Amino acid sequence: MGLKNVTLEISLKPFKKTDREYIYSVCRTAFEQWRPLVKTADCISVLFWTSDGSELLDYDGCDQTEFEWAYLVGNANLSEGRTNKSDPEGLELHFHPKKYLENPPTMTYGILKTIVRAFKEVGMEMFADKQIRVGTTFDPGPEFAISDFKYNRHREICMGHEMGKAIFVCSYATLNGDSRKYAGFPNGIPDGLSFGKFFGRQSQHFLADMGFDYIWFSNGIGFGRDVWSTTGAVFNGEDFDTAALDGVKKLVFDFWGDFRSECPDYPIEVRGTNMTMGIDMASDGVPLRELYRGGFGFLPPPNSPWAALDGDFGLELTGYMSRMAETPDDEYLFRYYVHDPWWINSPWYDRYNGTPHDIYLPLAVSRIDREGKLKAPTHLSLLSIDNSYGDLIEQCANECMPHLLKGIKETADAPSPFVWVYPFDEYSDVAESDEVKQMFSEDWFVRNCINNGLPLSTVVSTSNFIGHDKSMYAASVLMTPVPKADGKFEE
Repeated sequence: MGLKNVTLEISLKPFKKTDREYIYSVCRTAFEQWRPLVKTADCISVLFWTSDGSELLDYDGCDQTEFEWAYLVGNANLSEGRTNKSDPEGLELHFHPKKYLENPPTMTYGILKTIVRAFKEVGMEMFADKQIRVGTTFDPGPEFAISDFKYNRHREICMGHEMGKAIFVCSYATLNGDSRKYAGFPNGIPDGLSFGKFFGRQSQHFLADMGFDYIWFSNGIGFGRDVWSTTGAVFNGEDFDTAALDGVKKLVFDFWGDFRSECPDYPIEVRGTNMTMGIDMASDGVPLRELYRGGFGFLPPPNSPWAALDGDFGLELTGYMSRMAETPDDEYLFRYYVHDPWWINSPWYDRYNGTPHDIYLPLAVSRIDREGKLKAPTHLSLLSIDNSYGDLIEQCANECMPHLLKGIKETADAPSPFVWVYPFDEYSDVAESDEVKQMFSEDWFVRNCINNGLPLSTVVSTSNFIGHDKSMYAASVLMTPVPKADGKFEE
């Protein structure tokens, strides 16, 4: 089957010079390298890792204003509580970030606008029959670019404990007031404004003025407080504070309403967390069903790229399947980790050793919809097409592209030997302490099963399963938690 969209993710590092001719030549090279893949899709998107999203938060509406961008390799903002005593030579990139070039170019909002326009013009010239989109990213963490907004002026929004204490932006934080001029707040930020409203209004101005078509929420922003962890606002690692669950769920949900009240129409795509739907609910109160039904206009979170780093493919696949058991519509995304533009890490070479297992594993996964049809991914995204030094490596594209094309062509056409019947609605309704604990451990158990060899690659929600002709599962073993008594699923 063909794809609806292929996204080429890219940083600004390839733009080592910012004159018009050089900018347009980079755009042509990027499209040409991935032509065999992108030409198979109805839409071609380019997603910019410009900075860490602080360029959006800081945006003042002026083309001449310079902004910090992701010109470093290594952690741009030192994490509180981390030490480098074991690194006397200053080699550890978490503590000693380095410029990717001796003299990186200066970036202004006007230059960024030119680069966005160049990708659209070159894309329409090279692929006249395709829709061309360009998107921007927001990341809650400290890694990608120096952020005065997050780590100096408004540290109060950093509540998440990944990479140190209170380092990640929490989507439901509130801001302290300031008098600085912003595009959406020319008289400054009023005290107590929700981050969602500020982020939404700044996004509306920034996307419109720069010519972006959509926004990507990176690394779990919008999905709780501690988005890389099994702990969070509800679970501290020992105890589940179920009394706080409803309140935390409301905070998470309200962020989306606040954002959409200020930025109502631009499409949103999301990275999500590294965990499953059930673990996210149990640890951080993420009401995924309500977010899907809220009309916020985003695709389900894709497979996590963390498996390339920690080898936890069971967690990658269970997270992926649990979040696609139900979807806002029939579309969902597969994402593949080719290069890392920040950490001197190109997974195709450095993590996968040139082997395609993390292409075929997640592309073997499918969901069964309400009508009983197998559904494969409709979108593909590549993080990223440039490496940490801003190089566009043609050989890397040539090596992994045939596997991507084959994996997309040969997606599942029947349920797998084991089918996960996932209690998406049941988990969404849990409230009691024992239920929360059980939900957490059941998802973790399935993750362990896959890591120990269980060939589980099809998921169907209990709600969809109830309405199916069960003969379609005759060749499969159904795997599911014990159903609740006296319900339709148990029957």
